[in-house]
Amino acid sequence: MRPRWIAAVTAVLLSLALPAASGHGGGGPGGPAEQAGHHGHTGQLDRLRDLTAPYAAGPAAPWTIQVVDLAGITCIEDPRGTGAMGIHFVDGANLMDGAIDGAAPEALIYEPQPDGSLTLVGAEHLVLAESWDADHQQVPMLHGQKFSLVEAGNRYGLPAFYELHVWHERANPNGLFDDWNPTVSCPLS
Repeated sequence: MRPRWIAAVTAVLLSLALPAASGHGGGGPGGPAEQAGHHGHTGQLDRLRDLTAPYAAGPAAPWTIQVVDLAGITCIEDPRGTGAMGIHFVDGANLMDGAIDGAAPEALIYEPQPDGSLTLVGAEHLVLAESWDADHQQVPMLHGQKFSLVEAGNRYGLPAFYELHVWHERANPNGLFDDWNPTVSCPLS
């Protein structure tokens, strides 16, 4: 019998992405280039911005798998009301490779707009804990930040995984790597 997480990951990888919506990124005055608190990571963040610039108006290959939690929610908000993450689109092959690469985030994160378009706000690096822990003694790190562990039994039905958000397109008053961004919102259903 296959473990439940394999079925969940397989379902995510086989799901069809929604058609890409139009929108625009968050450059320009007051945009990501003017965020304070990069702590010496400006070059890495600039490379991430360059990599994701073609996806500012919406997801496209390889980020085509839309994340849906077990309750059917696509736009992820903090249940405690401290902010949101937005809508995640995952690169399935990258998610399953067991590696971390600062120039290849596993997910791009979008904020839905009132007109139905999407605005790129950040990226997320993810790795399944079982894959990472098999070859490493330490928690993954990137940009000088330790990843957070999300235990099994999470809202996505996935096995334990490590994650790190990078708000490279939308300033986050809670910090560049904080999970929840109070400047990101999800529309009311």
